[in-house]
Amino acid sequence: MTEKKLKDYFDNKITADELAIDLADSQKRTSYDVTTVYVERLEEDEFNVTIEQLIKLCDDALAGKLSSTDLNTISFALMASDYFTWDSDSAGERISNTIFEWNSPEIGFDISIKNLALWREYLLTGEYRLDKNELKEKFRRKGKYLKLYQAIDEILWTEWDPIGVNGYGLRDEYQSYTPAILRLKISGADAETIATKLYDLETTTMGMPGNLDKCREVAKSILKL
Repeated sequence: MTEKKLKDYFDNKITADELAIDLADSQKRTSYDVTTVYVERLEEDEFNVTIEQLIKLCDDALAGKLSSTDLNTISFALMASDYFTWDSDSAGERISNTIFEWNSPEIGFDISIKNLALWREYLLTGEYRLDKNELKEKFRRKGKYLKLYQAIDEILWTEWDPIGVNGYGLRDEYQSYTPAILRLKISGADAETIATKLYDLETTTMGMPGNLDKCREVAKSILKL
């Protein structure tokens, strides 16, 4: 694919069908477990990606004009680009989260019709309704990550336990958070990134005061796995 064609698509200069032609054969399997994505870069200043442009991608994918592989290629190009940028406000966070998830379907949500509709809703409203249980079951089934999933789940239960339920038999209390931490671990996140996510779960999701120092210790345990 070429960054210029993606820019032209965002600028409404070419159609989704024309973009799909440019995207064709951009991904090549170079070994049994490695796929290489070929992207021709733009040597210009910057292009600011907006919520509306990602919603446009969702709409064209939902209409069958772009495939899940196309979105995966686009997300890789956006993440690796020096040309495409987005703001650091709440809208930019939605853009960043969506691009990250499209880039990592093997360790996250499948790029399906159901999930595309939910990503579109998230981009539009900020309400994230993708089903964490889908990831929970996905990682339980995938032998490649099963042991790592179980090890992270055990650390969250025994070492993290922010609401202090360990010992009361509520073993599944934190299991809905395990896939998100697993994805960070697999993607190569550092200890501070994992700790920040744990702290955000404590303070934002659970409404607890939070303990960042403890989150950092838990993150170190996860990185040792």
